[in-house]
Amino acid sequence: MTTLTNLANAFHSDKGSAWSYRHRYTGLYDLIFWPYRDAACNFLELGLAVGGPESTAGRLERTVESPSVAMWLGYFSQAMIHGFDISDFSHIRHDRFRFLRGDAGSVDDLQALGRMAPSFDIIIDDASHASYHQQLAFRTLWPRVAPGGLYVIEDLHWQSDVYEASLPAVPLTRDLLPTWFESGEYVPNPLFSRDDLTTLASQVDTFASFPAFNEGTDPAYRQPDNSAKLIVIRKRA
Repeated sequence: MTTLTNLANAFHSDKGSAWSYRHRYTGLYDLIFWPYRDAACNFLELGLAVGGPESTAGRLERTVESPSVAMWLGYFSQAMIHGFDISDFSHIRHDRFRFLRGDAGSVDDLQALGRMAPSFDIIIDDASHASYHQQLAFRTLWPRVAPGGLYVIEDLHWQSDVYEASLPAVPLTRDLLPTWFESGEYVPNPLFSRDDLTTLASQVDTFASFPAFNEGTDPAYRQPDNSAKLIVIRKRA
């Protein structure tokens, strides 16, 4: 059976081991996503291509392919793949792909995204990587995760200066969530009160944070420390 890493490399996704930043997330994803591989489930990814407005001089109108959408369609045999991006990816045509264009900083857009399916079995946030966007999306979409489902936040090690300078100030996501779930310490922030996080913890089955899987393989893109680069949260069944 073809592995997810093989598919990522075939479609030039940076989640694999051969292209662009070579994050190597797919080794872990193969382990935790396999129960859904041939299931009729709902999958959602925020952020559909390598590079966004912060790397395209603010240009939103672009027509590019999505390596990850091609990879997910190849990996999941029956899943409905949902996509969300600030740029338009409606040119991708497939019976098992649905797209909504929107802004991760808009509660209205995120709520509309949540209504695209009755619930989502897997959500991956690979959008702007701005902490405010990540936390707003998590707060809005977590209720839409199916019991036993997974919520993944990628690339916690990097935030665009373009977004960080213009968005409301919040703690880094890589500090906020691991500090709460792994140490029980509350980091004050405007999006999650202590009571919010206490309620969230009661709904979480497992929480895991991971440092870089590609450390040493790409010196130009190395994490400065051993902090979380990837977070996986499983909802209580």
